[in-house]
Amino acid sequence: MPGPGRLPVDDYVLFALWIMAIVRIFLPQPQLVLASGIVLLIYVVLSFRRIRHQLQILSLLLALTAVALAGWLGAWAALWQGMEKAVIFAAFFGTLTLMRATADLRPEIGRARKLVEPLSAGARTSGLLVGTNVLGTALVVGVMPIFAPIIGHDAPYEVRKSAAEACQRGMCLACLWSPFWLAMAISTEHLPDVPLWQIMVLGLLLCALGLTVAQLMYTPDVGMRALWQALRAFSPVLPPVTLAATVVLGLKAVTPLTTLQCLVVGIPVLCIGGLLSQSIDHLRRAVSQAAQGVGAVRGEIALLSCAFSLGRVLEQALQTGGIGDQITALAPPPVAVIASVVIGMTMLGLAGIHQVVTVTVMLVLFGTLPIGVSDLALMQAGLLGWAFSSMTGLSAVSVAAASTMFSVPLERIAYGPNIRFVTLFGLLGIAVVTGVNWIILQ
Repeated sequence: MPGPGRLPVDDYVLFALWIMAIVRIFLPQPQLVLASGIVLLIYVVLSFRRIRHQLQILSLLLALTAVALAGWLGAWAALWQGMEKAVIFAAFFGTLTLMRATADLRPEIGRARKLVEPLSAGARTSGLLVGTNVLGTALVVGVMPIFAPIIGHDAPYEVRKSAAEACQRGMCLACLWSPFWLAMAISTEHLPDVPLWQIMVLGLLLCALGLTVAQLMYTPDVGMRALWQALRAFSPVLPPVTLAATVVLGLKAVTPLTTLQCLVVGIPVLCIGGLLSQSIDHLRRAVSQAAQGVGAVRGEIALLSCAFSLGRVLEQALQTGGIGDQITALAPPPVAVIASVVIGMTMLGLAGIHQVVTVTVMLVLFGTLPIGVSDLALMQAGLLGWAFSSMTGLSAVSVAAASTMFSVPLERIAYGPNIRFVTLFGLLGIAVVTGVNWIILQ
């Protein structure tokens, strides 16, 4: 394994940014906030040539739009505030990288994989659906290299394609409730008044509904006994996943920190403690693996930085440009707003627009207007849109990961049978979120 000395310069800048972001949580001094924003800008410039071409184009378009809009409105301060606000995501991505490296070295993952391998074909598909959902709460796209070897590169094309689609369904539904997904991190930053436990409970219910719909649509012949065997296969990973979620919820309950801050403060401590309980060598290996893998998030950090800068400028545009007043005057019914968020994000994802951009625009657009939609319902609508965009979006990292791991063309995964699932479950999800919104506002 290459040593830390071989890391590119921008990775060292990211490590410095990670530390600054954590220090900022406890010492939010204006000088440190300004300095961290400058360091983030330097990181984006240094790493820009090393990110995916598609994300380069999208980030550049976002940056140019933000600068043009800021110049038109004189909103240069808002533009920079967005950059400063995005700094916390450097620590978020660093934390995710460490968490994935920790999971790779934990014995629970290997035990779960061995329990899945002997299942029948139908039960294995159910196992992939459930397993990627359970592990996807914490590992996100990191579940793909765990389950892809179970199917094998030599399996027939249709088998690999079906497995990739099942993994996509299971993993992407995890974002409906998991605090470890970027979707939740962005949402809680834009809608900070939503209690974490509320969005997790509602998201879990929707996730269970989605898994049930997927099971009935794609593996109706798998009986409850086979499904129970698939569920039991992943019992070894439930305790660590539950512990990680409990740590975040506990910190949120007893501290004034935001959800994102609780994650970047609590999870590294948990990871280090778990690794040390195995051996000091496990800790060294995890740190080395995290150092080597942190460069994979360059594109997401650049995209987020540009999206948050544009988001802050859009907020000012809504306040001063009269756009928000025009939308409010239309008095759209809540179901129309919720459907617009879910369907709009999904359609834009199918067209290749990254969900970081669409969720930012939707939450900024509707989150500040008195249009009869609660913050909880709006956040859950955004998470539904994110799940569907991740499942079928051309620019989604999860689609690219599934394509690579299972050797299936990217467009076959994005525009495959999962669109039927997105359509049916999308309609059900919109109905559920609308009903919850009606209950809240009574």
